[in-house]
Formats: sequence, structure tokens, C-alpha cells
Amino acid sequence: MLLSLQLFAQENKDSLSIVRVLREDYKTMVTHDIRKHMGFCTDKYTLIENGEIWNMAREAEGYRKDAGRVLERKDDFHFRFIRIYGETAYAVYNLQSVITENGITTHKNWNESVIFRKLDGQWKIELIHSTPIRIE
Repeated sequence: MLLSLQLFAQENKDSLSIVRVLREDYKTMVTHDIRKHMGFCTDKYTLIENGEIWNMAREAEGYRKDAGRVLERKDDFHFRFIRIYGETAYAVYNLQSVITENGITTHKNWNESVIFRKLDGQWKIELIHSTPIRIE
């Protein structure tokens, strides 16, 4: 029973770490901090966004291109679940964002899944698959 409690405690700690990594990574889209974003990701990072497959170099282009944009962003993550299998984990969640730029506010909504790898004791993002949901 003690082993079960220890495993449960570790899984809770890992789940909290995974949520923190994801929230902190999304903040880099506002600050356009590609180096910080890269620090949250593995070397094999891939983003599937709007049907396109991006590697880190492609995403870095977007970060550099958007560096002059000033925006506010509030992200609400609604986690469906997080599954952890040793050094690999995945999360499925709904993301609702309110983004304001130049006084114009837009509301965005996505269903997303993320694969994480634990490297040197730190959870890193390896894959994000993002599917936009139309808000009507």
C-alpha cells in the first residue's frame, strides 16, 4: 500500500509539472521568446497546427516574424486527462484563449493533445497537435 501511495504522489507531482510546463510555454507566444520556448521542448519537437506540420525552425520563423506584435493573451486550459507511462506522458485538453491586439479582442478555441518526454528529470514537449474549434 505504501508503494501505491508513493506512485500516486509521484504521478500527481509529474501531472502538476506537465501542466506548469504547458502554461509557461504558452506564455512565450506573448513574449515572443523563442529561446524559452525551445527550452520547454525536446530536440524532436513537432507542432501540427491547422493541418500543417511544423518543426522548431518553422515555428521560430513565426516567433521572429511576430516579435513586434504587442498583444495580451489569457489562456484557459480545461484538461480532460493526463496519462503518464514512465518517461513519456500525454495530455488532452481544451484551450480557450482571449487575445487582444490593437484594441481588438478575439476568442479562440482548440482541442489539443501533447506528448511529453521526461529528460534529465524535466518534462519537455515533444509534439503538440492542435485542432481549432469554430466559435459561433
